[in-house]
Amino acid sequence: MNFDKKLIKVYILLICSMILWGSSFVWGKIALDFYGTNTIVFLRLMVSTIVLLPILIILKKLRIPKLKDLPLFLLLAFFEPFLYFLGETNGLRYLSPSISAVFIAVIPLFTPFIAWYFLKEKISMVTLTGIIISILGICVLVLGKNLNLEVSPKGILLTMVAILAANGYSVMIKKIPDEYSIFTVIFWQNILGLIFFLPLFLITGAKDIFETGLLREPLIAIVNLGIFASTLAFLFYMYGLKFMSISKVNVFTNTIPIFTIFISWLLYGEPLTAKKLIAVLIVVAGVIISQLKLKSEKNSADI
Repeated sequence: MNFDKKLIKVYILLICSMILWGSSFVWGKIALDFYGTNTIVFLRLMVSTIVLLPILIILKKLRIPKLKDLPLFLLLAFFEPFLYFLGETNGLRYLSPSISAVFIAVIPLFTPFIAWYFLKEKISMVTLTGIIISILGICVLVLGKNLNLEVSPKGILLTMVAILAANGYSVMIKKIPDEYSIFTVIFWQNILGLIFFLPLFLITGAKDIFETGLLREPLIAIVNLGIFASTLAFLFYMYGLKFMSISKVNVFTNTIPIFTIFISWLLYGEPLTAKKLIAVLIVVAGVIISQLKLKSEKNSADI
């Protein structure tokens, strides 16, 4: 493997991003015990926007997208946060934090084909092998002894919406011109996401807050989602996309359930079983293999 200082930095930041996103399933589950999806996502995006605004002003990086680039930003925000969070957060109502994270981890299964079709990115057989191994680890988690599905089909369908949205987001982020900083992109995807969610929030969110009130436990979870999952994790993720292909970066999402399983066990009391641990080892093996750069890779068939 060709490790240089920049690559090591990218790997560390991507792992940090996955830890934060792994934690987000637990924070989301806690918030869902009190509020609806639209309330949680709207407040989450608002927190992230409030955090980013002074940073952009201090760094003098606050920019308004050019008119010709506005459709790109609108599509970016439509895929994520709007469509992604509608799928992920609603799916989390029917799935445990770790199982929900497991399904999100299949994002890399679709990414190579989407990147190949839209961006003409090639993927080696080595990377594809790593992806397949990781998916096998995911199957170990969700299938029972008789290979029957042990989770809610409705939860799976909603989470699949998030998976497709995440891949759409990955393609759109590659199309955003480099003249926009990472901070600027996240800021505007949050602003546009707030606009997309505003009608839904006015219909259900206001009622949520009026009936339940502002409670400490869910508000802490939402603040964590806004600062760590919707701001820092996206910063680290987009930094990785600057130096690595979509297929390579999105394979890291396979590690999300690893962190979610342990965090959910520590904070949410979800059982930590041998089955989950075995699946985690398989997923990690797949991620490691997908990152290998073998001499034969140059001559391998491209898909």
